[in-house]
Amino acid sequence: MTNGDGSPVGAEKRAEFFRDFIQTVLQLAAGSVVFSVTFLHEILRVGENSAGHLPTVLRHAGFILAGWLSLLASVIASVGYLYFHAVSTKYESAYGGRMNITADAAVLGLVGGLILLVGFAYKNLPV
Repeated sequence: MTNGDGSPVGAEKRAEFFRDFIQTVLQLAAGSVVFSVTFLHEILRVGENSAGHLPTVLRHAGFILAGWLSLLASVIASVGYLYFHAVSTKYESAYGGRMNITADAAVLGLVGGLILLVGFAYKNLPV
């Protein structure tokens, strides 16, 4: 990695960049869960007791459950990464492998969860 002027980026700047990236992944994963619950309530009207209306039947509910589990895994992996990042400031090379694994799991969990939530929304949107 280099700066805009071509000089190499130091280890501290790289560590800060990756920490900020994983914090963004954590916020997106948590926000996606909140958004999906809002989608269920506001768009699909799940949990609403309106007189004269039939209860909402969800199609492919496994999509949203799997999406939530994937996003939960992303949140856990992100928190794990941030923990290993904090500890690695004291023990420099002890947690590098664990940080890579948790970062990969956080990103994959976020992407997988978002794909599943989009699939659920596509199958359940009123036409």
